[in-house]
Amino acid sequence: MGARQQSCCEKYLGLPITVGRSKYNSFRVIKDKVWKKLQNWKNQFLSPPGKEVLLKAVIQSIPTYYMSVFKLSKKLCKEIAAQIAKFWWGYKKEDSKIQWRSSTKMGVWKHGGGLGFRELESFNKALLAKQC
Repeated sequence: MGARQQSCCEKYLGLPITVGRSKYNSFRVIKDKVWKKLQNWKNQFLSPPGKEVLLKAVIQSIPTYYMSVFKLSKKLCKEIAAQIAKFWWGYKKEDSKIQWRSSTKMGVWKHGGGLGFRELESFNKALLAKQC
């Protein structure tokens, strides 16, 4: 008939079927995907509005599908937010740039004096509450 038989069933629709005791290890794939995208963009010279659009449209949408089904660990959300902040402020291995806003201020609305990025932990809670 042409149907494929799959012997190992670890993922369904891109999500893991079973999550072990450590949610951090189960969803570390998200952090790796974000890191790979950011590494591809580091060599390009982007204006601040260009960086903002890429971070808000692409990077913050990567964990959204996972967040709508599972509650991610605080550690993972903080590490992804740290990667976003490092890219935003122009982090390089040999240079240490000053971060002019704290990571909590980056999640505040623009009208409130922040940068308008999502707070991943509260966004995760909102998506799970939407399911209820």
